[in-house]
Amino acid sequence: MPRNHRGMAHLRILSANVRGFQTNLGDLTHSHIIPHQPDIVAAVETFLNSTVPENFGRVDGYSKWHRRDRTHGTFGGIAVCFRRTLHVHSLEIDVADHLELMFFKIWTDTQDAVLLCVCYRPQWQGSEPLIYLQANLDNILHAYSCKNIIILGDLNQHLVERSFEELLTTFGLTNHVHFPTHISGSSLDPVITDLAESDVSCTSLGTVGSSDHFAVLSKINLKAAREETLSRTIWQWEKADWQGMCDALSEAPWEDILTGTVDRQALAFTKILVSLQAIYVPNKTYKTKSTDQPWFGYNCRMASDKKMRAWNRYKRHPTQRNKDAHAMACRRMKAVQKWAINQWKEDLRLKLSCRSVGSKAWWSCIKQQQGFSPDDCIPPLNRPDGSVATSSREKAELLASLFSEKMRIHDPDRSSPSLPLVTHSKLSSFVITEAEVRQHLNKVDVHKAIGPDKVSPHTLHKCARQLAAPFASLFQTCLRLSCPPTHLALLDTVQSRAKRLVERKTPVNEQHIFNPFTIEEMWLIFASSTRYINKTVPR
Repeated sequence: MPRNHRGMAHLRILSANVRGFQTNLGDLTHSHIIPHQPDIVAAVETFLNSTVPENFGRVDGYSKWHRRDRTHGTFGGIAVCFRRTLHVHSLEIDVADHLELMFFKIWTDTQDAVLLCVCYRPQWQGSEPLIYLQANLDNILHAYSCKNIIILGDLNQHLVERSFEELLTTFGLTNHVHFPTHISGSSLDPVITDLAESDVSCTSLGTVGSSDHFAVLSKINLKAAREETLSRTIWQWEKADWQGMCDALSEAPWEDILTGTVDRQALAFTKILVSLQAIYVPNKTYKTKSTDQPWFGYNCRMASDKKMRAWNRYKRHPTQRNKDAHAMACRRMKAVQKWAINQWKEDLRLKLSCRSVGSKAWWSCIKQQQGFSPDDCIPPLNRPDGSVATSSREKAELLASLFSEKMRIHDPDRSSPSLPLVTHSKLSSFVITEAEVRQHLNKVDVHKAIGPDKVSPHTLHKCARQLAAPFASLFQTCLRLSCPPTHLALLDTVQSRAKRLVERKTPVNEQHIFNPFTIEEMWLIFASSTRYINKTVPR
């Protein structure tokens, strides 16, 4: 299960010369990444090339490995990964092929940014990498609005001491590694920053597998921007009292409820559905993190929290009773975790073997299992006021406002365009019957997610008979007045879809945001189009 991340007010970076990524990844993961939980892992001398697939060695809870493989020979290479909760963006900077440098931009919670440079300088290369940094760092910092610098990797600086000291002096940098990082006793793997020495502490860890270098753990006094923890509600639809809910809907005085303006009717109707849904459908709310595994649900979270509470009690009062209680909570958590993993695998097997599964869903599952699922390809976005949207919620709100503005008619009272007359037929009326509404409600796909109005497809499907009349009445009111309810504003719809887009970490594409439409969106758009028809179709 995911562990509690320690040192959230600090940035933790693990850097190591692994001398063979494929050979020593196992020891790097189990001896260094898992115990120390770094935010960023930087490995040099990876010896990787194009024959090694991009999904190789992915670590749970971390991004894919961003690689710079050596193209002009063997050995060398850089690989960097970071926690998925961290707001980091890989920078595409033009660097000569023979220079092994990678740059990343890390956002802090104060909207500032830090430039991270990972470098490997082979002994035979001379001072060229350091000269490149000295000549280009100012431009890179300015171009990407970075306030601070962190440079790490294997620089073999003892062979180019003059260039190394010139780099430190020019930018006011400090090397925080004052201990051997090689079994020979040499210090070859510096951690260089422009921060105060008191803000950075570096610790020498053990060697990584067969490598002759020691890993270095750097703890930096910077509070990085991270993805926020969200609340999630689990609805137990299989335990719902659908008969009770249907009876309550049948007894509802719809004639008194569906009165007044369209907005008032739609809002009252939605409130009743949401409140009855909460009463008759058992539900649980818990905190979810973006690093949680797909099988880590409500039961796992509860077992994990219970284990942590038992541990805190034992720390405060180290009695035998509290020790036994903690041990029991650990066993319980392992059992729940095992059950959740098996349940998730069984659900996945049924999903993939189902005849109705589409090719897109099938390939999505396969790629996820193979480690090809994409990382967040939506970088932090600049707002019009100059601030930066870094979290999924902030990006969704910004995208929602952008797309809703594009779809808004700024002069709705303008004259309708003159269209050629293609038929002498006239549309004199348009009637929506209860039977038609009920037919569509019975076809609602219950596997779809709850929409922005919090009404579940399960509710629409199971209570189709009771909801047909009020839905038909509300639809007819919208058509008669040519006015959709504003409380189901398109901004809310777009924001919900944009948030799902960002959380799924898929490329920006308008089709991902607007299709497929929910039933609420469909009648909203239909009502809008009817208003247009009323203006343009001959009577």
